Amino acid sequence: MQTLKHIFLNICVDNARGDPLCGIPSELEDMRTKNIIESVTIEIRVEQTDTSCSGEAWGRLDEVLTTPEWFALKRVSLAIEIATYDSDDRLEVALLQFPWTQFPRLSTSNSVSFDFKVNPVWW
Repeated sequence: MQTLKHIFLNICVDNARGDPLCGIPSELEDMRTKNIIESVTIEIRVEQTDTSCSGEAWGRLDEVLTTPEWFALKRVSLAIEIATYDSDDRLEVALLQFPWTQFPRLSTSNSVSFDFKVNPVWW
C-alpha cells in the first residue's frame, strides 16, 4: 500500500437492487490512512436493471474519497454503463445529475479532479 499510486476497478453487476458499488466505499475507507494513491478509476456496468441504481453507496463514495486522509488523491474517474430494459430516459437523466446529487464534494473539490460519465445501453 505504501507504493500503490493508481487504482483501476472494472466491475460488472447483474441486477443491482442493493449496492451497485459492491462495497467499494467501505474497502476504500479501510485504506484511507495507509496509502499514497493519486488516482482512482471506477468503471461499472450494471446489467439487467430497470431500477434507478440509486442508493447510499454513491454518496458514501463521495464522502470517503474527500476525507483528509486521502491527501495524495488528485483524480477520481467514474464511468457508469447501465444496461436496462426500460426505454424511459428518466434513468439516464437521474444518473446525469449524480455529480450534484451524489457527488457534491468531488464535483466541487479544488484539489481533486472528478470525471464522471454515463452511458445507457437500452436492451
